[in-house]
Amino acid sequence: RKKACSANGEDYISAVPGDVTIIEGVDVATDACKQVLAAALAGVTIDVLVHNAGSINGTRDVQGAPNLFGEQKLDAVSSERMLAAFQLNTLGPLRVQQALTAQMASPGGKVAIISTGFGSIGDNNSGGVYAYRVSKAAVNMVAKNLSCDLKEKGIAVTSVNPGMVQTEFGPGREAMTSMGAMPVAKSVKDLLQVFDELSMETTGSYMCVYKDKPPAPFPGGW
Repeated sequence: RKKACSANGEDYISAVPGDVTIIEGVDVATDACKQVLAAALAGVTIDVLVHNAGSINGTRDVQGAPNLFGEQKLDAVSSERMLAAFQLNTLGPLRVQQALTAQMASPGGKVAIISTGFGSIGDNNSGGVYAYRVSKAAVNMVAKNLSCDLKEKGIAVTSVNPGMVQTEFGPGREAMTSMGAMPVAKSVKDLLQVFDELSMETTGSYMCVYKDKPPAPFPGGW
């Protein structure tokens, strides 16, 4: 990870107030990230761990909404695409969690996996987007599993859909904005609320951020 956004080269990190440290050379799509993170964060107690890395297709080689979604149709999606998305979206959070669980505050630690409504099985009424949907449904199961396995440590876990946001994710900021995405500040504000309110009473929840109302449990369920 570097200060410059990997999608457009802009530096948003420097504008963040406070003490921000960038750990470079972390690729969560490979097992090597575990050693890098463990070494860089040795001795650090982690209060909140947010798993944010994700991609529609696991690569930047495909650009533009028609291509991004077209290659994930039933008659087009490849095993390579499925595996690339799975390595990043599903195994990425699992790898990082394996590397850092021992350093989390216990009790009192919190884990949040940034998911998507596309990962909901109950809410899927349109099909398609195989690699993204399947990898995100799988990471929702990772989140649910973690909520069970970390309960005895007093570490709460949630999976949260950040909503449609005006970022370079997927088809890009301009396209996302044209589709009615919310400003980054609104999504982040509500994500922080979800993190703040997460507790052992709500561990195992699947939350959703909205453009025009407060965050709430995802209506389509897991």
